Amino acid sequence: MDIASMEPPYVLCIDVGSYRNIGWASSDGAHGTGVDLDAALDRLGACVLSAGRAAIGFEAPIWTPARSELTTLTSARGGVERTHNRAWSAGAGCGALGAALVLMPYCLSRIRGVAGSILATVDVDSFAMNGGVLIWEAFVSGKMKVAGATHHDDARMACDAFIRRWPTLTSDIPGEPATNHAVASAIAAGLTIDTAELRKPALVLGAAQHPVGESLLAIATTN
Repeated sequence: MDIASMEPPYVLCIDVGSYRNIGWASSDGAHGTGVDLDAALDRLGACVLSAGRAAIGFEAPIWTPARSELTTLTSARGGVERTHNRAWSAGAGCGALGAALVLMPYCLSRIRGVAGSILATVDVDSFAMNGGVLIWEAFVSGKMKVAGATHHDDARMACDAFIRRWPTLTSDIPGEPATNHAVASAIAAGLTIDTAELRKPALVLGAAQHPVGESLLAIATTN
């Protein structure tokens, strides 16, 4: 199926952190914290069952480079990381990655509890053809952040970026051989995923600034 002919899927984006610092937002206008994250994940699982597809984004590095040169192993992945001087291997990136390594399997296992062993992928073309759950990476860092924004505001910006750029989902970080931790998490959670994707980079979408609390979805509703 041609992705250009599809309506945007239901999207959930999670600003990764400890329980107290989790923020999430979804494409139906809802948002919350770690307190109600389980309900948001259940909603996504139900959407996959009803619509055949949905997307979940994590604001954390979900794939790391698999390079052959020791001197470049921890270098930035390029694209928005280099533009905003926010390498995945720097302090904030490593902290988010560490939290994501435990949060992603939890989230995907919760989704499996509702939807069963559904198809998951990090590949946009596979998602367009087969549906299931697209796992992607949100990048909200540096100058992209808005003063006074909450964790769910960051998640909202990323969620809106996905909807704004649909169906032209081009990654803001160049692809290269990778170790994909989202794919490993999907396997651990019992979802159905092609193991070859363990070596693929995931889609990375950088958020564009707009005023805190002003969602594209809200704008579309009022216009």
